[in-house]
Amino acid sequence: MTLCDLPEEPVLTEQQARTIDLPEGVPPLRSFYLYLSASCNLRCRHCWITPVYSGGKPLPGKTIDPAALRNAVTEAKTLGLSGAKLTGGEPMLHPQFKEVVELLTAEGLSMNMETNGTLMTREMAHFLKEKSKVGFISVSIDSPVPAEHDAFRGVKGAFDAAIRGLDFLVEAGYTNCQVIMAVHRGNRHQMEALVNLAAKHKAESVKFNPVTRTGRGIGMHERGEALNFSEYMEFSRYVNEELRPKAPITVFLSMPPALTPFSELWRTNGKSCDCGVSGILGILGSGEIALCGIGQTIPELVYGHLGKDGIREIWLNHPVILGLRRDLQNFSEYPGICGSCIHAKSCRTGCVANNYGYGGKLVSPPWLCDEAERRGVFPKNRMRIKK
Repeated sequence: MTLCDLPEEPVLTEQQARTIDLPEGVPPLRSFYLYLSASCNLRCRHCWITPVYSGGKPLPGKTIDPAALRNAVTEAKTLGLSGAKLTGGEPMLHPQFKEVVELLTAEGLSMNMETNGTLMTREMAHFLKEKSKVGFISVSIDSPVPAEHDAFRGVKGAFDAAIRGLDFLVEAGYTNCQVIMAVHRGNRHQMEALVNLAAKHKAESVKFNPVTRTGRGIGMHERGEALNFSEYMEFSRYVNEELRPKAPITVFLSMPPALTPFSELWRTNGKSCDCGVSGILGILGSGEIALCGIGQTIPELVYGHLGKDGIREIWLNHPVILGLRRDLQNFSEYPGICGSCIHAKSCRTGCVANNYGYGGKLVSPPWLCDEAERRGVFPKNRMRIKK
């Protein structure tokens, strides 16, 4: 899996809004990020949360307990919960995956899902489309060349299975499927071909996620397999100026707004890279409640355990959450270049998990902005004029 992609913020119904019970000044808990399984049927070289390779079978004690999840949802709805993201490891590796989807649907939660696509069946695709509230699904495909995708994902046949899964979803009526490509030095020349492949199989969009310095991605960076700063910036320029204008489907690339052309910010209505962490809680396959999936490798970002610690108590009083909430609000005092950036209030330092993996702090400059400042190439027109 790649670092999380924030879906559209769940919209509360009038009835849901009436049931919210929050102290003044506390933001609502909008979404659970459910890492349904801590194991995976693939062994991807870049995965940011290092799930255990299980040979296609879920590991005992490494999947979220449905009964405990139901209780957590009931409690969290009083805090504003209205959505969930299903991810992993591989979410469909959960032995009670269908039951989990049914209970979340019955609770009225809107859902999106990230999957490697290999376990998707025609029957499951129709169930998700016709009988659940899973409205958006992304499928990971990292190369248009089957053997290269399989090598990156660590299992022979992964490409064919992923394409088959995508086709099942489209056949079932999903007109908004997204293909996610983890970009690195070995496949950056294949982006246009990947977009064309996705279009051929009737995906609506492609999102490019360069490999991050987290989880197994750390090793790729250390071995020089991931994009360096100069390559990243050229990659961004290529997507914005060459690939997107001629692409047959929508192309997404998440970049700090300070390093994004104004034309692209206007095109996307100023959508920022804020990861939405102020409104989410992660629940890991181990049952741990955490900032997000990064809690799987960084214990200090784990807040409690499903079935033992109350969601309300965590959301209102956990010191890490309170500190993060406070630090994110003081945007004029952000450290480094973020403190001078005109986009600070909307960007809010981007993905705080990625920041932590890079510099050991949640609220700190994204590595691209930090490096741009160090090299003296941070755009002057993105900096506030200090009085």
